[in-house]
Amino acid sequence: MDHPHARQLLGFYRSCYLADSRDLDLDNLSKLPANRWAWLDGREELASGGLPLLPLAAELGRSLAEAQALYQRELQLVYGVLPICGRLQLETGAAQTICGPLFYYEASLQATADGQSQMLAIDLQRAHGNWRLLRRLYDESGNASLDDLPLPTGMLDAASLGQLLAWVERNTQVGEVSEAAGFPLLAEADTLAKAQRRRSLSLQSGAFVALVPRGSGSRGIAHELQLLQDAERLSPALLQLLGERPPMQTAGSASTPQRLPAQLSAAQCQALANAARHPLSQISGPPGTGKSYSLAALALDRYLQGESVLLVSRSAQAVQVIAHKLREDFGLRDGVLEGDGQSLRQVLRERLERLLQGEFEWVSEQAEERQRSELQVLTQAEQRLSVDFRQRCEQAVRWSRLLLRAERGSLAFWQRWLQVPWVRKRIGTSVRPWALLDELRDCQRRRQQLSREHLNSHRALNLKRLLVSDRALFVRYNQAIRARSSQRQLALFEDIDPARLLAAFPIWVVTLDELHRLLPLRPQLFDVMVMDEATQCDIASALPAFQRCKRAVVTGDARQLRHISFLSRVRETQLLQRAGLQAEEREAWSYRDNSVLDLVGLQLASQEAVVFLDEHFRSRPALIRFSNELFYDQRLRVMKERPGFDACDSLQLLRIEGQRGRNGANEAEVERVLELIAAHLAEYRGSPLKPSIGVLSPFRDQVEHIRARIGETLPLEQLREFRLLVDTPYGFQGEERDLMILSFAIDRASSQAAAYLNRADLFNVAITRARERQVLLFSGDERQLPATHLLRRYLEYLEKPGAVWQPGATDAARQSLCEALQAQGVSVWNHYPLAGQLLDLFCRRGDKCLAIDLIGFPGEGEGFLELERYLVLTRAGLETLPLSYGLWREAPEQALQAVLARL
Repeated sequence: MDHPHARQLLGFYRSCYLADSRDLDLDNLSKLPANRWAWLDGREELASGGLPLLPLAAELGRSLAEAQALYQRELQLVYGVLPICGRLQLETGAAQTICGPLFYYEASLQATADGQSQMLAIDLQRAHGNWRLLRRLYDESGNASLDDLPLPTGMLDAASLGQLLAWVERNTQVGEVSEAAGFPLLAEADTLAKAQRRRSLSLQSGAFVALVPRGSGSRGIAHELQLLQDAERLSPALLQLLGERPPMQTAGSASTPQRLPAQLSAAQCQALANAARHPLSQISGPPGTGKSYSLAALALDRYLQGESVLLVSRSAQAVQVIAHKLREDFGLRDGVLEGDGQSLRQVLRERLERLLQGEFEWVSEQAEERQRSELQVLTQAEQRLSVDFRQRCEQAVRWSRLLLRAERGSLAFWQRWLQVPWVRKRIGTSVRPWALLDELRDCQRRRQQLSREHLNSHRALNLKRLLVSDRALFVRYNQAIRARSSQRQLALFEDIDPARLLAAFPIWVVTLDELHRLLPLRPQLFDVMVMDEATQCDIASALPAFQRCKRAVVTGDARQLRHISFLSRVRETQLLQRAGLQAEEREAWSYRDNSVLDLVGLQLASQEAVVFLDEHFRSRPALIRFSNELFYDQRLRVMKERPGFDACDSLQLLRIEGQRGRNGANEAEVERVLELIAAHLAEYRGSPLKPSIGVLSPFRDQVEHIRARIGETLPLEQLREFRLLVDTPYGFQGEERDLMILSFAIDRASSQAAAYLNRADLFNVAITRARERQVLLFSGDERQLPATHLLRRYLEYLEKPGAVWQPGATDAARQSLCEALQAQGVSVWNHYPLAGQLLDLFCRRGDKCLAIDLIGFPGEGEGFLELERYLVLTRAGLETLPLSYGLWREAPEQALQAVLARL
């Protein structure tokens, strides 16, 4: 096989992945808190296929739902059957209690219509072996392997049960299996308790529901990594990621941002162009810079070029946000497949069924062509108006200069008597620059609205054409996705042309852990793969996604948290050498220390393939200022900057007389957290608006304590209404909330704990999650910390006044304009900094704001803003009015009314 070094790396990453993975710990259910699990009684109805939804006892359902709301990232709901119970003799002579299922299902809760009870649901086709326990009980003297465990692929009937019992009796240390033969009749809790006390192991007829700590790793990913090592062909994106020079690859069609229902920044347009051009490209997205919006625009741009897009992330939340933006912000009603493994399969089945039944929007070729033509006309009109606006501004500058020279007496005789009167007459009759700008904005608005409509017409017409030409293909795929046997599913997949399938479903949104369940591992299956939050993804998990694409785009922020690995450097070096690589290569290819973003950064062909998003939309200025200055060298343009906002309470420090207990919790801060949440709930109780709440502490013990107290005092409905999230910085990366409460949970004697806070990535994530307001709870004395400690620098920074606005020099003409506006009740700021630029005038009357671009005014107001600058301000939510000196001099009342009309 070719590319031997790349294949050695694939073997190395697979070994690291296996060594670093942790299966669910389901060895002993009795170790779990009593309110997070329960045996079921009577007759088993879910795994045996009796019922699709199982009603839970009201108290059990309520406690599970509340715990799941508080521990959504840490805990996983499972439904287990056929528990193995008893005591396992260890090599040391001691005995260990065992009580864990032979296999389990990932489960979900569904509230009843009245909201008073919960129903339990599982996917019968998704049984998981309890591999951690089975590895301990496996009898290696036999010929079978763990992979031979006959897991059911549908309901657990008598035949499937018989195969399981025979396999367990033949291949494990479980001595007694006959008691499980009574399934689906379930043993009573007392019977199961007695079985746990026996000296031998037995398989019981039991079923339970439990919230258990999530594992890490996936047998599916490990299997695909093995397939990659043996693959005949590796994709260009994967080869470049592994340091190889890929064969010459044809670039995708050029990007067309003007066809999107959006007004993108220059950086976003560059990201779209890179996705079409480079096998590997990178988008650096600091907090709140519209990264998800950019990725949605990128996916849509590639779709409009006839390409397929795979959107993946380690985090389900990250990809769900992108899918939401495709639907809500860009208006793509159909064409995006999203969900976790269970719901996405269900969505796909339903979509296929509807397509085959003819349930989709019917659009004629003529209607779609008409929309396309109208869109082209509007695009050309937009380009023409952009040119006209620039020419009109240049003309205004020339005329204003002439009038200024006339006032100073520096014109020739013929200019004074011929040219100046002509210019004054033209100023009175020429089209106003703001009229051109208004026409341009209206054209952009109509173009974006038509673009949204055309997106869906284009989609519907493509579906119609595909069903006319390839209906049999969709029938086969419908059979494949419904196949209960994985072997039959793979066989059906082999007969399907993926290009035709992806033409019907062009944008897939899925987590890395679920990818192998939904799509075959074929090189270059998708045109483009987009990976979000790449700093949080380990390299091994991402490799199958890179194999499935021609070109890859990764996004993340090197100054935020990266993935956590428990693999030691010594063990990693051993695995590296075992794969045939040199120990000196560990730093370059480290699985432990490098994220996917790090590796991509090392392998990019040129700096042109990197884009930095610099427009910060999330937070009020005070909330992002410290991070922008310390971590991003003032490169972020804060789009919410407005005069007077520094005086508001968006950032508040509360000094608490609290102490950090031996249990790691600060009780006084916990109490203040509860008070702040209660006050927030009371303030918005009767409001249709429910501003979201986040509570963050760097320390797990404090987080657990806060969660426990919230669970005791707040009803589940309110937790959901206000999207309450309580977590560490690791749980908050990629999240944002309107109100953030930070509990640092240290005191004056917590120097060792405080050292943990002095990590740039962790601290940056912690302080940049708030949109509107952030409250800091601090019980220590920052003066006891080293001068360079991040927490000390942050708290001292809060005490400093913000940057003082300097009004700059004001000429007589500008001054007269300001005075005229102030006489009308308008507050005016000269030379105000906003969104990375210096505005000539910032005006506010009531709650309305306006920027004025002075054209041809003496001094610093002589030039004019480029159209791109106007668009930047539009994205910042600020309208801009171009006003020439000539017009202010010749028709001041008309100019003044134009300003006031916008305020």
